[in-house]
Amino acid sequence: MPQKLRPAVVANPQADFFEMFTDDGQTATMKRRRKMKFRRFIACEAAAVAVLLPLVVVGLTLSITAPGLLWMINIFTIAAAVAAAVIPIVFYAFTPTLPELER
Repeated sequence: MPQKLRPAVVANPQADFFEMFTDDGQTATMKRRRKMKFRRFIACEAAAVAVLLPLVVVGLTLSITAPGLLWMINIFTIAAAVAAAVIPIVFYAFTPTLPELER
């Protein structure tokens, strides 16, 4: 049975053509910056949660008798929770993505 060849998926050439004339590519640059900012945010938040969850599980399931180890687990858990809460503020409050100006 002969296989039918599907046409290759090509980006919209008309959109690429008109993108060249839109404010020297500033809109495309802004979209790229927002996307990269969101990716960095997700990576940082995932790292904070990846540290927080094991610490919470260890702190709640194990009965640790060593006061120094218990103190360190508590401090690291609190620090990871604070980091997970502060990361969105750092990414979106201190460096807001401003709306584009209409001309």
